[in-house]
Amino acid sequence: MVYRIQFEKEIPAAALLRFLQDSYGIAPGEIYVGRVVDRSVDDPRPVAMFTPPDHDEEFGWVLVGGTELADATGQHELELAVTLARAFQVRVVVDDGSIFPDRWRLISTDGSSGLVRTDEDAAVEGNLRIMHALEPISGEPDLTVVPPPDGVRN
Repeated sequence: MVYRIQFEKEIPAAALLRFLQDSYGIAPGEIYVGRVVDRSVDDPRPVAMFTPPDHDEEFGWVLVGGTELADATGQHELELAVTLARAFQVRVVVDDGSIFPDRWRLISTDGSSGLVRTDEDAAVEGNLRIMHALEPISGEPDLTVVPPPDGVRN
């Protein structure tokens, strides 16, 4: 199991670490905070990593983890993303599990979620920018909904 939860804006690392400790018992030292390239290869494997964006980009802050994070939280990626979106009042995206690289699941600050399409040109530059929703999302009433063509709905 792999987690990749991308936050629309920065969450102070200290606040995230405190939340993970208070909610799931994950010690702050078990979460690596910083850029992956700055991490020493000799460092012990963390439960999760919280990395900042390379530039000032949307959805650039990322929490990644694996089995250790799943065991500690007892939640699947989407469940943890909803919990974090609500707790920090920030929109997050997770992979939708499809073969389409420009499709993601957006989780709103109220915990509602739905599929969205991102800008492929911005993605080339490393930026994840939402173009429109593919289905209505109750917490995102201002987000334009453009359903996918019939051949790519699933």
